[in-house]
Amino acid sequence: MNSLRLSGLERLADGLARGAALELYLTPKPGLVDLADCGSHPDLSLTVMERSIRIVAAYLDELVGSLVAGEPFIYQKKIGLRAEQRLLESLGTNTHKGYVFLSGMLLIARWRAASADENAIRRALSELADIFFRAGEQGDSHGRQVRERYGAGGIVQETRRGFPALFDQALPAFRDAIRRQAGFGEASFAMLASLMQSVDDTTTLHRGGPAGLARIRRDGHRLQRLIACGDDYPAFLRATNRAYVRMNLTMGGVADMLALAYGYLLANGEIAESTLDQRGTDRSAGLIARPNRPDADNRLVRSRVKT
Repeated sequence: MNSLRLSGLERLADGLARGAALELYLTPKPGLVDLADCGSHPDLSLTVMERSIRIVAAYLDELVGSLVAGEPFIYQKKIGLRAEQRLLESLGTNTHKGYVFLSGMLLIARWRAASADENAIRRALSELADIFFRAGEQGDSHGRQVRERYGAGGIVQETRRGFPALFDQALPAFRDAIRRQAGFGEASFAMLASLMQSVDDTTTLHRGGPAGLARIRRDGHRLQRLIACGDDYPAFLRATNRAYVRMNLTMGGVADMLALAYGYLLANGEIAESTLDQRGTDRSAGLIARPNRPDADNRLVRSRVKT
């Protein structure tokens, strides 16, 4: 077993679990659960989402074991389906169902690529998508209904194209912000702005139709402009959250991609522990999840970053 290949896989699994926590704790996020409120999700709470992330973390650990053991893709697909079932049975809601799929596919693709090269990972993702969707989708999910009703690509097209929202939008937005000497918080919201403008979000379409998706894209563009001008973008985000709550509008696909980007950046060493642990230097609000193997229930150890 190539120890470097294994350590890269484990770093990504840890990063993806922690990335989900960083996404949860980034505040404010319109229509989404964060430290301030539950957004447009009255059935959810911070505690429920934390419990969900623990299930995701255990799932990713199990996936690593399957990959290292050399099991075929069908085994990893079954592990993902069992994780989705645990989410529903334990929490009574799907919570991170989309993230289970996205994070799992990225982890498997990283293993198959046998390289940290982003182009190789994207090719592996496209190949996996062909295998996964060849037999058709199982069940009658909201995402599938929306894709059929509106002709949206959603998570299927996103995976077939090798996660363009991650590699062409979120990561460049974060890296460009860091090159401009932006802090972690500003770089995070730059990612959010980019994803709001680009993700073909079926959760948004399910709740708000094309008009709702257009609204989120306009708001993402405005957020991007406010950040670039140094204006008070947190106030804009808080006001936008209130509007989304009134409209029952949310953007779960954007949240999943933001978590995925955090996970990738953590695994790649582009988000430093020292940056996250600094107090009073970043405007973001967040808590960092620290993995503590093998006890997945102890993954969420909080370390405040000043708002």
